[in-house]
Amino acid sequence: MSAVQVSFEISPIFQRITSGLDPEHARAEVTARIHAQGAAVPDEVIDEITAEYQKVSTMLADTGVLYSGSCFGQFDGDWSMGSLTIGVQPLSYRDPEVAIAGMTKILAAEHGRHADVNALTLPCGQATLVLRQSPDLRLPAEFSDSGEDLPIDVAQLQAFIPVPPSAVPGAQTLVTVTFSTPSTDHWADYCELLVPLLHSIRFRPAHEAEWGAPAPEAAPSVAGGPATAFG
Repeated sequence: MSAVQVSFEISPIFQRITSGLDPEHARAEVTARIHAQGAAVPDEVIDEITAEYQKVSTMLADTGVLYSGSCFGQFDGDWSMGSLTIGVQPLSYRDPEVAIAGMTKILAAEHGRHADVNALTLPCGQATLVLRQSPDLRLPAEFSDSGEDLPIDVAQLQAFIPVPPSAVPGAQTLVTVTFSTPSTDHWADYCELLVPLLHSIRFRPAHEAEWGAPAPEAAPSVAGGPATAFG
């Protein structure tokens, strides 16, 4: 299997997530980022953001990923947040199109009516796209008016991309992009950020790098210019 370098462009609203944070340090980091925006945020909103942020931070410590970032700010005055991960894992396949057909069929059967599962073509190759919404995240009882745990709908986009042999000969690598947000009212706004990200992904052998320097495992760059009204 050939090692793969993955490059991509990310909207400047995303900031890298620190891995392995405990709840106290996760809250401190979330609070610092919010205060850096000069905003006054209710404690219950900070609690909700911290819970999601610490959950992702713990996942990063347990499973290696190429990139993970989070964003929180405002769309039209409403607070919003989301998390993004880009990871790789080995996958055995001869033809990416056959792999995509198989994944699309399996994931469609697995999620049933609770998700839209489709194959699509990106500049970097074929992909399976999964869009779904589920109440996996719960607001603890102590933070709810009812005194009971409350489900929070989480909208999620996942793109599964087998690296084409035309880009990296001998590649047997699956790249997975996952974006999740409990701010489902802002889904269309986030899609405006995710589509350019997916279209920016590129692959090449890990031993090839510009200027003859060793290639990093992941080479993200920040897209310039104002991406949205988020802020």
